[in-house]
Amino acid sequence: MARALALGLSFAALPAAGIDWSFKAFGTLAAIGTDSDRIAFRRDYTQSHGATSDWGIDTDSRLGLQLDADINQPFHAAVQWVARNHAGNFIEQNLEWAYLRWRPRDDLDLRLGRLGFDAFLLSDYRNVGYAYPWMRPPSDFYGPLFTYHFDGADLAKKVDLDEGRLTFKAYAGHSNDETLAQQPGATVATLEMALFGGNVVYESGNWRARIGYTHLTPLKNLPLRSLHAALDNPQVQAAWPGVGGIFDALAIDGKQLHFSAIGLAYDDGTWPIQAEAAYISSNIAWLPDIATAYLSVGRRLGTWTWYTVSGIGESQRYHVQVRQPLAQTPALVGLAGSVDHLLNGNGVDQISASLGARWDVYENIALKAQWSHFWLGGNGTLYWLELKTPLPSQVNAWSFGVDFVY
Repeated sequence: MARALALGLSFAALPAAGIDWSFKAFGTLAAIGTDSDRIAFRRDYTQSHGATSDWGIDTDSRLGLQLDADINQPFHAAVQWVARNHAGNFIEQNLEWAYLRWRPRDDLDLRLGRLGFDAFLLSDYRNVGYAYPWMRPPSDFYGPLFTYHFDGADLAKKVDLDEGRLTFKAYAGHSNDETLAQQPGATVATLEMALFGGNVVYESGNWRARIGYTHLTPLKNLPLRSLHAALDNPQVQAAWPGVGGIFDALAIDGKQLHFSAIGLAYDDGTWPIQAEAAYISSNIAWLPDIATAYLSVGRRLGTWTWYTVSGIGESQRYHVQVRQPLAQTPALVGLAGSVDHLLNGNGVDQISASLGARWDVYENIALKAQWSHFWLGGNGTLYWLELKTPLPSQVNAWSFGVDFVY
């Protein structure tokens, strides 16, 4: 965090001579409501609260500010900060970019500082609603992607072909203080991870395709102090054989996550079509592997764009066995239930279908409306915030908003 902030502040101190400055702003003002008060919809699971039958504006609303500086031709600096609903530190976690780029040749880029997580088609504009037709990136695919940025470096090499261009990119760094929300007003974890990866992007005419892989290693365990204190109690250990195995199952320090993704987009000015698929795997006991995908098809008619999106998220079904306490006291039974939910309540079983429309009122302002229907399976609501039981098996969500760029 300190390195990224120091780099961002240093840009403001650069002398004006020989520097071409530019300022950009973008944002979304949107409202969303659902037909359920038992489960809350959220854009991704970094959000501390979500949308229910009580309508709200902070699920999709955001405001972004970006400052760019071209310095003596081969150097470029950029700082981007986006105000949005995030369970973590409002100032630090919303600092998306703060980097210095060196371009010694037209086909080679090296960047250092805070960089966007370049692992999917929307990497450069995930927060810029004006850049895509939907109210939000499809949540089936983008919901579990809690990493928005990292502190480190990337290197990109472009290769021109007869009918297109290939771009190879490699990156490595440190993702600090990624905060995941468990329930409204509380957080389940603040993650710190080392990561490295790469991708290949091919662009030709109306087509854009990419494939990529990222390896992530958590650097510290979950802050479950109260649970650890309860399990460390000698009386609990005497009445509950095998408690030591629970500590091993909860551990994430030094474990590994693998994110592999492929995407394809086509846009001829009339038909914007896009699809992505990903597989997230790990050796963390309580995090089952997740397969996700979506397909979006749109049709432009003048200043209107009509679109449909279908998505799916499905986790591999496996169960962490939790031995029951010998003494079936209410306190121990409740503790065992909490442990079982923590280890086995993280599944994804979701299918969605959406219809929407976008109206480009002006060249930098667009109005949007979207209806989404979600089918939720048993133990499949990892993306959502559970409020009351029983949980619904289907949820409708309606969204209205305006996007702008300046």
